[in-house]
Amino acid sequence: MKKTIFITLVSAMLLGFGSALFAGAAGTVHEPYEALLQKYVKGFGFDYAGLSKSDVDKKTLSAYVDALEALNPEDMNRSEAFAYWINLYNAATLELVIQNYPLESIKDIGGIFKSPWKRKVVTVAGKELTLDNIEHDIMRPTFKDARLHFAVNCASIGCPPLSNRAYIAESLNEQLDAASKAALNDERWLKISNGKLELSKLFDWFKDDFEETSGSVRNYLATYVSEDKKAAVMDDSNKIKYKGYDWKLNSAD
Repeated sequence: MKKTIFITLVSAMLLGFGSALFAGAAGTVHEPYEALLQKYVKGFGFDYAGLSKSDVDKKTLSAYVDALEALNPEDMNRSEAFAYWINLYNAATLELVIQNYPLESIKDIGGIFKSPWKRKVVTVAGKELTLDNIEHDIMRPTFKDARLHFAVNCASIGCPPLSNRAYIAESLNEQLDAASKAALNDERWLKISNGKLELSKLFDWFKDDFEETSGSVRNYLATYVSEDKKAAVMDDSNKIKYKGYDWKLNSAD
């Protein structure tokens, strides 16, 4: 009986420890990663050149990815798991680029016949995963939240900017809203001119996600644009046009 109680207490402590890792930025598994983001995220770009020159920081990034791989998101609540997958996707993408740096585009990794998003980059709960697995097989169907398209970063100029903060459960909703606002109030992702709404190609590729989250692409836009843009966004006479996607590396200037 005592042995059973002891095992139960230990299990509860371990589960509590797993959740505590996502309780906040300070003193958690995210702290070293957030320090890297604070150091190398420069506006809408990332200082890959600077990170590539620091053996210490490259080891820190690798250790962070390893630390996330050692956790099991099935032991987390919804917000913890969502934040976990976003951070893992972004950190694994950074590591993949740094491992192949210098390069002009993430699409150069692997050449013509091997997409970088189809390379196995992490192992979680004993399963090898690609970046496509994380985004399309896990995050999109599990969380059904189109804001993830403004949180994950594909290391490209066309992609919404990488946040300089790690995502955490307690502020996840606010962080996801902020990520959408940051992009959609910049002309690189939404430009209103001459009776047109010029949108990021993301709204074409993932139209169903935005419709599922907000009812329509226009409704999604109206949620996050500034007040002076809402009328134009909701005006059906302003036709939607999709911008070309710039796959050049989002290097800091």
